[in-house]
Amino acid sequence: MKEYRQMKLCDYSVFSAVKKGVVELQLKLKYMMLLAILLCMSATLMAEERPNILLLIAEDINPYLGCYGDKVAKSPAIDKLSSQGIQFTRMYSPVGVCAPSRAALMTGMFPTSIGANHMRTGGGLIARPYRMPSYQVMLPAGMKAFTEYLRADGYFCTNNRKKDYQFENQPTFWDECHGEATWEHRPEGKPFFAVFTYLESHEQKIWESKNDTLWVKPDEVMPPPYLLNDSVGKTDFAIMYSNIYRMDQRVANEIYKLEQAGLRDNTIIIFMSDNGGPMPRQKRSVYERGNHIPFIVVFPDDKMVGTKDNRMLNMADIPPTILSLAGIKPPEYMDGKAFLGKYADNPGRDYIFSIRERMDADYDKQIAVRDDQFRYVRNYLPQRPEYLNIGFRMNIPSMVKMLETKNSLTPEQASWFIYPRPKEELYFTNKDVHEMNNLIESLEYNSELNKLRKLADEVEEKYWPYKDLTEYELIDKIGNTGTVKVEAPDIKIQGEQAILSTSTKGASIVYQINGDGDIRSHWTYYTKPIELKKGDNLKVIAARAGYERSELTEYIQL
Repeated sequence: MKEYRQMKLCDYSVFSAVKKGVVELQLKLKYMMLLAILLCMSATLMAEERPNILLLIAEDINPYLGCYGDKVAKSPAIDKLSSQGIQFTRMYSPVGVCAPSRAALMTGMFPTSIGANHMRTGGGLIARPYRMPSYQVMLPAGMKAFTEYLRADGYFCTNNRKKDYQFENQPTFWDECHGEATWEHRPEGKPFFAVFTYLESHEQKIWESKNDTLWVKPDEVMPPPYLLNDSVGKTDFAIMYSNIYRMDQRVANEIYKLEQAGLRDNTIIIFMSDNGGPMPRQKRSVYERGNHIPFIVVFPDDKMVGTKDNRMLNMADIPPTILSLAGIKPPEYMDGKAFLGKYADNPGRDYIFSIRERMDADYDKQIAVRDDQFRYVRNYLPQRPEYLNIGFRMNIPSMVKMLETKNSLTPEQASWFIYPRPKEELYFTNKDVHEMNNLIESLEYNSELNKLRKLADEVEEKYWPYKDLTEYELIDKIGNTGTVKVEAPDIKIQGEQAILSTSTKGASIVYQINGDGDIRSHWTYYTKPIELKKGDNLKVIAARAGYERSELTEYIQL
């Protein structure tokens, strides 16, 4: 019995020791698992600290929005956005039309700086003069689409869907670029930069939406003095407002999708327009009505809720600002300067400028410089009227009627067609909001006039290097009509890694592993050597803005 008890005691001791060891092991395993989970959570939190950025672009609107004080506009979604973030009151496009402005939005450069100021360099014959070739603007080596910096830093970049940058879209610019492109397709854990452009408010919708619901009635609107104020003019203006409401609903839908995905708390939302309003004498002009655009930024942490920012800014400032918001230092070469984010160094501009050259098939040459109060305009072709014979807008009923009734228009309406024009114009824009009263002969404003003349000279010298070239000479200098191509990339194999390169200076590289090789499919942006497994099929393309992309290079890992 004693021995039995001793044996039991001995067994119990052993059991206790074993049990203690097991418990300690379990605790260690639990600790290790907890540590692993915490590390994963930490990595996830670090990834989440990099904000998503959603850019919503309305086409062709001035700040005809309730949040900007417009009493007629129906824009509840955008008004709500403005109340949740920062409303910028003085953002300007560099040109009163889309393609040159989008060149600025894609590069952070003034379109005149890179020879991209003519509207437009590609596209159909209606968009170019007779015998003018379709061409791309070739960016200097080292200058890239700003989205390439985002992609190189790990952002998933999508564009839905406008891509008239004055150079062809390249697979290096976006992870997705088509009518179905969306942030919803991003790989798990990747931050996104997503662009959605809304056609609802575009100029062409003035005639295409004529039979749609009028959310704003003609008797509710008051067109500006330079447009028709009859039933035709008011109807067009009511359609414009109704189209803004339709666009506003698209904005609401995109924000709703973001909220449903649980991403609102980690996404910066930006709303803007590409240029001024869609009506005659607005779009394509160098005046306030052609360049003043809405711009709203909403942070996820309620930063600066309901504030207004009165800094004078240019669209070229937006790309470096988006990079800065993503924590990426903008390249030094950009004309634009970041005004928000980690690398913000833009206190606001002392002046903004706009330059008009060819618009579709017709030419003009103007520069406008606006400071805090005044706008100065210099007309290089004073023998011509401000009005240009743009075939596209001949579909607008009030445009047609203005031409048919030129002899009975008011002085404000008729001033568009009068020639010769004054060589110079000066407007007290802060008081004369429609810029109808030219003060160029008034001695009272001589100091303001001389100041703005000097600024216009400075702009010409600093930002308009191709001013004295005809467009044909410009094409010879920096245009690509399809003859300049990126060299095919080279694939160098070191063990199980592929190192990619191209002899074309300034070109970027994208690749697929076991992909279909279709240029419309997804291509990964190359930043470091690629790990390959046996049997992997590697496809590689090199591209540079303004160049024809390279031939595809292919390699199979044996």
